[in-house]
Amino acid sequence: MQNAEPRQLEPDDLHEVTHYSSESEIRDPLKLLADIVGDAMRGRQLAWRLFLRNIRGMYRQTLLGLFWAFLPPIANTAIWIFLRSQNVFDSGDTTVHPTLFILTGMILWQAFVDAFQMPLQVVSSNRNMISKLHFPRESLLMVGVGEVLFNLAIRMLLLIPAFAYFQVVPGSHAFAFPFAAAGLILVGLSMGLLIMPLGSLYQDVGRFITMALPFWMIITPIIYAPLKPWPASMLNWLNPPAPLLILSRDLLLGSPLEHLWPGVAFGVAALLLFIPALFVYRISMPVLIERMSA
Repeated sequence: MQNAEPRQLEPDDLHEVTHYSSESEIRDPLKLLADIVGDAMRGRQLAWRLFLRNIRGMYRQTLLGLFWAFLPPIANTAIWIFLRSQNVFDSGDTTVHPTLFILTGMILWQAFVDAFQMPLQVVSSNRNMISKLHFPRESLLMVGVGEVLFNLAIRMLLLIPAFAYFQVVPGSHAFAFPFAAAGLILVGLSMGLLIMPLGSLYQDVGRFITMALPFWMIITPIIYAPLKPWPASMLNWLNPPAPLLILSRDLLLGSPLEHLWPGVAFGVAALLLFIPALFVYRISMPVLIERMSA
């Protein structure tokens, strides 16, 4: 019996080889960024399937369905409108009816909060999947961002009847609203990515965030017009979500763009912060996986 000749490998037989090294990935930032982008592209199909699964499961066993997405801004707006009617606080000089002003601010604030809490939530809710399966971890972030945008789009539908009732027409600069809102979400996402490793290791971080968010909302110009006298006006600069939230609302409601340049500055800063925040997420993930598996 003759020995069979060695078969030449065809291109289809060749598989991608993953090389592991003890050197830190941060030593080559450009390669690290390329790896993140590459893994995001490879994980986009998984991200889409997980996104559809989460959206279907979110409202499957509820009686009110999508109404739960509308409920937080409606309830918060109703509470603050009632308190305003009792002269508990003054909304200040708003260019539109206070109800529409507060509702718009609440919707934008909720989008920021969703983006800020999302990195820690996706890691915590997918611990078993992360520790047992090998897949691009960036797909989880893509799922989370998709859910944040989906919830924002659903809540924005509330503004259609509100605009009609108060007879408000969006301003001529409303076309720029999606860019300002995206910057607001990017600020929350970048900050959330930076605290995610610590929050995954210590539950105190999540509890502190839950406690701090109501106070954070109070010092953000959501229920009242931006403060102008100094030093109170510094809250519009020292508070990360404030400039882009104010700008987003002004663009949508047709108000004077008094905070255009602060919003642009914070949008650029958020874009520059996002890449280091991604690096933190990428580099910390092996350590978190080791802790989860222990």
